Amino acid sequence: MSCSSLGVNAFRPSVQVATHHLSRLSRPVSTPIVFPVRFLSSTPPPCHSRQFQHRRRSGRNITSHTLLRKPLPWPTAVQQFGVRTVFGGRIVYKHYIELPPNYTDEDGLDFTSKDLRPEEVHTIFGADIDAYNANKLLKIIHGRRVAGTLEDPTVAGRSYGYTVEQRQKALAYLRDHYPVDEIANAGLRAEDELAALEALEEDATPETTEELDAKKVPREPTGKTNKLYKGAIQKNKSVYGDSVVEQLRIENEAKWAAEKKRLEEEEAKKAEEERNGVAGPLTPLTHPEKFGKLSPTVQKWITSATSDLKEPPRLSAWQRLWPSATFVLVLLGGLGAYVYTYKPAKRNERWFPEIPPAAATVGALILLNTLVHAAWKFPALWAPFNKYLLITPAVPKPFALLGAMFSHQAFGHLAVNMGFLWVVGTLLHDDIGRAKFLGLYLGSGLVAAMTSMTEFVLRQRWNISTLGASGAVYGAIGAYCWMHRLDGHRIFGFPPPPSEGLQGIVFLAFVVATNISFLFSRAARSRIDVTSHFAGLAAGVAAGEWILRRKEAEKKARMEPMAVRVSKV
Repeated sequence: MSCSSLGVNAFRPSVQVATHHLSRLSRPVSTPIVFPVRFLSSTPPPCHSRQFQHRRRSGRNITSHTLLRKPLPWPTAVQQFGVRTVFGGRIVYKHYIELPPNYTDEDGLDFTSKDLRPEEVHTIFGADIDAYNANKLLKIIHGRRVAGTLEDPTVAGRSYGYTVEQRQKALAYLRDHYPVDEIANAGLRAEDELAALEALEEDATPETTEELDAKKVPREPTGKTNKLYKGAIQKNKSVYGDSVVEQLRIENEAKWAAEKKRLEEEEAKKAEEERNGVAGPLTPLTHPEKFGKLSPTVQKWITSATSDLKEPPRLSAWQRLWPSATFVLVLLGGLGAYVYTYKPAKRNERWFPEIPPAAATVGALILLNTLVHAAWKFPALWAPFNKYLLITPAVPKPFALLGAMFSHQAFGHLAVNMGFLWVVGTLLHDDIGRAKFLGLYLGSGLVAAMTSMTEFVLRQRWNISTLGASGAVYGAIGAYCWMHRLDGHRIFGFPPPPSEGLQGIVFLAFVVATNISFLFSRAARSRIDVTSHFAGLAAGVAAGEWILRRKEAEKKARMEPMAVRVSKV
């Protein structure tokens, strides 16, 4: 490049003059001043490499002896020429030949004796950057101007978190207030890189025919070694070796290929899970060594609890669903009869007269769920529990729709369901009584379980299994919120007075929105039976509306005789 060579030639006399004055003030030590050759990276090569010897042979190496044109009576110390403050503070470098050996692009170079103040930074950049980061950016840009890497794409692409606008403002400010011959510095840097490549070529030793045969490298047909290539002719290979840009491109392509392969594997795995669902709670014991050696008895229990079917039975959807649907309809009819025929016991006839009826009923449900959760810890019970306390659409068992309502394997699942059951269940029990509460709770759970299994069967998700009281609990929540949809409610005293609290319809909307959000999360859909939640909620709202209308009808029936008596009077 002609522009770079002109800048270099014009720059050297000023360097010689500056070096002449500074070297006369140096103290006697044992090392001459040597300005090293620079590579693309900011770290200089070793001082005794072949390229320095080449520079020394070609007369390009600049030393204090050369600049002064006569030898000194003693060697002079290695110096870094620049603008130094009066009290020996920071050194401000402006010329490529002054670049210190420890320069890095990330640290940059000082452009002034002291950092800019916050008000000065605000004048240059505005309010979108603080003083520390602004001074750091200015040092990075100034370092690139001095190192000749301002237009180097491999260096200029490193933003370090700064925006393009901020970098442009920093460069404009430095050019206005701290002039640097950027063209000359870039030319010197290019010259050093070319000299380094030439030195590497001179150091390359031609290989013999035997060596090339051993490496299986193709040779010229004439058998003569090409002087330009210094050995073997390699297809699509640069005579100067791979550039930094080429190396970065190869590394980035390798990284992208690995990342693309990883993403494809993850997508394939997620698609497989989405298509087949997630395995049920009783997954195979793939790492038995974690639990120690299993006894023959435990192994026998595990074997008896594991199905030996190679594939689900070949049944139609109707054949899988009608026994369970019939079982649910029979139970719902029985619950309806129980609600109509139940009569509350007198206080002295109850088992625990000191405990309120709502606490006794809800507490008994919580106790039953807790006992079943504890029983899951015993492998001897896994075989019957898999049949009657776990809903499996591949091999449906009608009774499992009722038993799964009291079954939890994870403690967190149990704690959440029972917590909501205690808070909402006791309030709902006080409103509608024991018979209606049990009918609503169990009926919602049965409807939710049947709806969930129907979905699994129609979608042929045979490796899915589900359990838990979520459908029944959502039924209680839906009924209570609907029956009190216009009443204000507070949670732990919030919102405080004078606010009347949040209406029940708001809570109901929040529950619906939360479950809708589960539909957009792949992880949530694989772990949460959202279908049973919506089915239980809908059943609870429907039951709550029926109870309200029945109360209104009973109230009207009681008021009619009173109205007749008033009219007669």
